[in-house]
Amino acid sequence: MSAADPKRIPGAKSVQHAKSTSAESALRIFRHAMKQSGSNGAVTAEGKVFIWWFWPLHEFQGMSDEFVVVAEGFRIRLMGSSVELSFETSGTCSPISARTLADTYVGILARRLTTQLTLITVQEFAMRTEPPLGHVNNAFSRGYRSRSESARAVRETRNEMLASTDMALCECYNYLQDAYGTSLPEVAASAAYKAIEVLEDRFGSQTKAVDTLGKIVKEAKTAANQKRHIPKKVQMQPKTSVEPVELARQVIQRYERYLLELHGCAQASTQTFVGK
Repeated sequence: MSAADPKRIPGAKSVQHAKSTSAESALRIFRHAMKQSGSNGAVTAEGKVFIWWFWPLHEFQGMSDEFVVVAEGFRIRLMGSSVELSFETSGTCSPISARTLADTYVGILARRLTTQLTLITVQEFAMRTEPPLGHVNNAFSRGYRSRSESARAVRETRNEMLASTDMALCECYNYLQDAYGTSLPEVAASAAYKAIEVLEDRFGSQTKAVDTLGKIVKEAKTAANQKRHIPKKVQMQPKTSVEPVELARQVIQRYERYLLELHGCAQASTQTFVGK
């Protein structure tokens, strides 16, 4: 993941207040959002991006995440009521592999949320909600989860998906989620600092981390260290610590790329060996 800065999807605000508006109005907004996003559940023109929507629609708070499943070569983005998979490596991307991975992810998320979730395309959404075969009331779940409950489910789902992968990457995603989940700059900076420390430990030292990932490692750690030691009076003012968190996110993205390239080389070596 890498955990990305929480994104608000089109129509999310309206769905959060769906109880105070008509179901028909909320559905119109969601249909428009789905068409705008190209959420047809099929591979795009680039051949590497897939998007699906949840069924039924939910009013869960804080449903946002981003991380890379290195072994599969896919980046997963959770954006409110939609899931996007993008193929991050070279070579041919399999739509079947993308859907299988997406189904696995959503299955774990649903279990963590103790609810039922499935993935649907725009066409399937229309069939289930538009007359005469569909019904508008079927589109919305009656369940509700607080932001903290949703965030915990998102974290647990990500960690389960990455249980057999690089543990340093998992820790970085968790710290990045902590950083984005607070409005206090020193707390966000502290989480960003810890993420950088994890990567330094992973490579054995800051010098080795810089050699592999670039000078941005030291820049990110310095920026985070400065922010987490701000005066007490300033600490009382809830502001977002954007710079160190963004730098930490960029460092984590470089680490993702490093792991993807490493995994690609390992696969190539295995294929070459088998070929011989």
